[in-house]
Amino acid sequence: MQRVWRTVTGFYYVCARGMDKQLIFETDDDRWEFLGLMRDCCRETGVTAIAWCLMDDHVDLVLLDYEDRMSAAMHRLLLTYARRFNKRTGRTGHLFQNRFDRRSLDTDWQVMEAIRSVHADPQEADVSLIERYPWSSFAEHLRAYDGDATDVARGFSDPSCVLELFGSANAFIAYSLSTPDDGESGMPDLKETEWERHAFAEKLAKGLGVPLNELKTVASSRRDGIIFALHEGSYTVREIERYTGISKSTVSRIVRAYARMKAQAEGSE
Repeated sequence: MQRVWRTVTGFYYVCARGMDKQLIFETDDDRWEFLGLMRDCCRETGVTAIAWCLMDDHVDLVLLDYEDRMSAAMHRLLLTYARRFNKRTGRTGHLFQNRFDRRSLDTDWQVMEAIRSVHADPQEADVSLIERYPWSSFAEHLRAYDGDATDVARGFSDPSCVLELFGSANAFIAYSLSTPDDGESGMPDLKETEWERHAFAEKLAKGLGVPLNELKTVASSRRDGIIFALHEGSYTVREIERYTGISKSTVSRIVRAYARMKAQAEGSE
């Protein structure tokens, strides 16, 4: 079935920030490692990176997720990178904030604005001009318009959506370097509403076979796995308690038990 970019139900803007604004990249090798992990995690989960930008203390992404695997992809990416970064630098503790910001993009215009916003981040932060910043997908998209298949294959984003939306390199450049009307971006507020977080949790649980409001009634072996998946998807213990009606103490116990099992499994690899 051909993908139709104009039915934009699977597009998201995502931002992952360092804990307390700390640096998450110290060297270019760190950035290359993150990009390689991002490509691997996206391929393994079926998530597509449309646009990206690496800043010193945060990462901006536009992702396409048809299979509701974005939370799994992001958790795997951030956890794996943080573990390697901490080992290399000798630091301990969380590298990223517990939650990554995400917002659905429901129209072509919002997708275009998200792509522009991601690429404009270095310029808005007075770090670099958009077209000169080396750690974003801006240059990848330009190469795609040039038709260099080899360069595109080496990239970390899928530029096909950008080619479809903007139509030409000149249009992409003009839009990317322009100022939004009235100085206002078409990007929606990135702070998720309670309704959106609940809806994301419901989609995740249903994708695993059990609606949230039925989670209390299923066998504990099945229930516990879904609860841990929700926690891995950036939901807090209190949120899981609120959405499922399962007590906070039970949720905490399940999360701790699964975290221990996961750590033991990873330690034995």
